[in-house]
Amino acid sequence: MKKLWMALMLSFILTLGACGTDSDNKDTNKETPEENIEKDGDTTTKKDEITDGKDVVVENGEPADDENDQNQEANEENNDEGKIDQGTYKVGTDIAAGEYLVFAQGMAYIENASDSTGNLDSIIFNDNLMNDAHSYVTLKDGEYFKLTSGYMYPVDKAPSVQPDDGLYKDGMYKVGTDIPAGEYKVKLDNSTDMGYLEVSTNSRHDLSSIVTNEIVQADMYITVKDGQYIKLQGVSIQK
Repeated sequence: MKKLWMALMLSFILTLGACGTDSDNKDTNKETPEENIEKDGDTTTKKDEITDGKDVVVENGEPADDENDQNQEANEENNDEGKIDQGTYKVGTDIAAGEYLVFAQGMAYIENASDSTGNLDSIIFNDNLMNDAHSYVTLKDGEYFKLTSGYMYPVDKAPSVQPDDGLYKDGMYKVGTDIPAGEYKVKLDNSTDMGYLEVSTNSRHDLSSIVTNEIVQADMYITVKDGQYIKLQGVSIQK
């Protein structure tokens, strides 16, 4: 009888313990209301807030989709920042004096003149840019620069002309910026029997700035120094 009484008492105690535990679990499992929780002085919102006329910011701090679209459009506009389309420009009035990088669209024509008379005597320099080539030009106040079938940028806003494969083709390159100084092998384009190479001290395109030039009819070598410009037409070079 005593053992039965003890067994009943033990069963009663275990039942009370189980009930207490279940009650604690229920309190713990209650859902936390959607509200701001203070953490170390910072406020964290569990759920995105929707505000009238404003972009929604997600929990990881990244902008919502509509803000991402706006940022993408802004980046595309920045890519064309400083781009100047074809036309005739008075330096110091329409465009600033300085150095520009010109890009041909197919074949382009560039001309720099001392006035707007159209006389041959007023031409300071002119050139044809073949095969989507590019060229540096330096322009001074009061001059008139003409560009057809191409576009240009101020050098500080121009895209890079460094080839990904290290093979430099038609165009004008600034040594130390677009191409490292050193010795290069000049290869004649297989599609032509003649090419042209020119090394100059600046991008004014006058005879006095030419260090060396060559009508290329076979492969050759050329050494260039920092600050010089090398012009290639119908030839390519690679280290």
